[in-house]
Amino acid sequence: MQYHQKQYPFYNPTLIRMSMGTSDFIVNYADMLDQTCVEFLHTHEDCYEIYYCLDGTQNLMVADECCTLTGGSFVVIRPGVHHYTIYEPHTPKHYVVFVFTPPTVSTARSKSRSAPHESDFVISALHYFDERTHFSGCDRFHSRAVLDRLHDEITNSYSGTSLMVSALYQQYLISILRCLMAEDPQQQQPQPAPSNINLAVAITKYMHANYHKNISIQDISDTFYISPRHVNRVFEDYFGQSFKRTLNIYRLNYAKNYLLDTDFSTEKISGLVGLSSPKMLYQLFKEIEGMTISEFRVQHPGRRTFPSAGEPDAYKASDALS
Repeated sequence: MQYHQKQYPFYNPTLIRMSMGTSDFIVNYADMLDQTCVEFLHTHEDCYEIYYCLDGTQNLMVADECCTLTGGSFVVIRPGVHHYTIYEPHTPKHYVVFVFTPPTVSTARSKSRSAPHESDFVISALHYFDERTHFSGCDRFHSRAVLDRLHDEITNSYSGTSLMVSALYQQYLISILRCLMAEDPQQQQPQPAPSNINLAVAITKYMHANYHKNISIQDISDTFYISPRHVNRVFEDYFGQSFKRTLNIYRLNYAKNYLLDTDFSTEKISGLVGLSSPKMLYQLFKEIEGMTISEFRVQHPGRRTFPSAGEPDAYKASDALS
């Protein structure tokens, strides 16, 4: 009788180069192993290694420290650290190893405005190892679900499997590194707004949520880390009109809700939609709708009414339409 390591279809020795924002990294090796695997003391001078325990009990030696993993826990080991799984053939376990190179930054993409604000997410997360040899933690971000999908893709060889495997590798790495970021408060500083998002749409979302307040173009500038001039440029380019004009249209349309559903005075409605006076509401109606407020109410005689004691819950700012 001969003893051999059991082979699983999860095994992938192919070097897979992937990009994440401005960073490039390589997955060197991925495999599923069990208690039949014999590991020797080793180190990767240029690679990180992730051990993820699927089930059972896995005992590892990492830099002279014994780490015990059970289902749903994992360890990430930085380059240059000696480690190995202790051979215990009578202790059932299944685990996945994932070896990847530290990312390098692509200069061309780092200068591109299309690079996302979290483009250096991997690099930032790996700063955890500046003063540490390894990280042990529990699966907080559904890494196991990603591994299950990987196993299904590889086992069944669907159309487009290689593309899906590459995407799932990225998803797995992100879910693991999120645990490091959550563990280290210094990694959780707020970041400026992305330069490549659709700023015009993002700003309108903010306006929907805050139209009832006395918001200004400076508020938008401060929230999205851009200049007031750039705010107007974004709106002119995307909507063909200024920020102020867009905000007034929102306020006018939200005012219609109150005109249709309440008997509130125009003075009260003006305040509820962030306008400084009823006169502004009158002017907007005449300019944009081509009619007066009275004419608008006459055209909608069947409007619902609420008690005048307070604002109807259905129109609180927190429920603003997207």
